[in-house]
Amino acid sequence: MRRLTVFWFLFSCSFLYRFLHTGVVSDIRVTEHPARIGILLDYSGGRLLFFNAERGLVLFAIRHKFTDAAHPAFALEKAGALTLRTGMELPEFVKHS
Repeated sequence: MRRLTVFWFLFSCSFLYRFLHTGVVSDIRVTEHPARIGILLDYSGGRLLFFNAERGLVLFAIRHKFTDAAHPAFALEKAGALTLRTGMELPEFVKHS
């Protein structure tokens, strides 16, 4: 398996979310804990968005020139349920940003 040199991930602890991009940490404060988090990868447009899927609020966005395959990975720190939905319609707030 090839070693990852560029990566992004979002993790949370209570109402503090942290976004890690290739070793750089950014803190994200939220006033309400999202029940659903959406991830949008616009590969050709060079955008990666993490957003509150119920309210349409962007939690974190990054621009990157993608040149290799993108491989998503998901995990829960504690026991729980994780539901993945793919091929969903693009949210309205993303269409206009």
